[in-house]
Amino acid sequence: MRFLLRKFCFVISLRVGCMISAFILIFFQLLTVPLRKASPCCDSFEGVLVVVYRVLEIVNFVGCLMLFVASFVKASALVCFFLITNLCHTILYPAFLVAEVVIWKADLIDLILSVVGIVLGIYFWIVAFAFFFKCKEDVLTGESPSSGLRKKGSMTVDSLDYGL
Repeated sequence: MRFLLRKFCFVISLRVGCMISAFILIFFQLLTVPLRKASPCCDSFEGVLVVVYRVLEIVNFVGCLMLFVASFVKASALVCFFLITNLCHTILYPAFLVAEVVIWKADLIDLILSVVGIVLGIYFWIVAFAFFFKCKEDVLTGESPSSGLRKKGSMTVDSLDYGL
């Protein structure tokens, strides 16, 4: 049996936790602006590295936006897109971090923010993974995102008996 989180930080629901984690990851994406001194030019290895890094950051940013939207609409496909992009980002980011230290001589504040972002990204990936399975489970049980909005005693067209 696999282990899945039931709550975000043991208190908040996974849905709200995904909203919070997407917001924090977007904040870290905007806050950590690495490779400031590098100029993109495809003639050198350094230039190719800059272009690949920037494309990876843009795709990860879009993935974070998808997670934010998925937390509202409970769409497992959007969560899956985030899981794939964040996994690629988490795997490749340490290589770019080494390049940032060796080639571009990054300062300590950028490195600390990057490492904190990676650690938070791993935890938020686990939260999104649990939310992904919760969305899939809700689809199988037939729950819709708007079913929680209707009051228990309210009447719908389906519940009316017209007596015909």
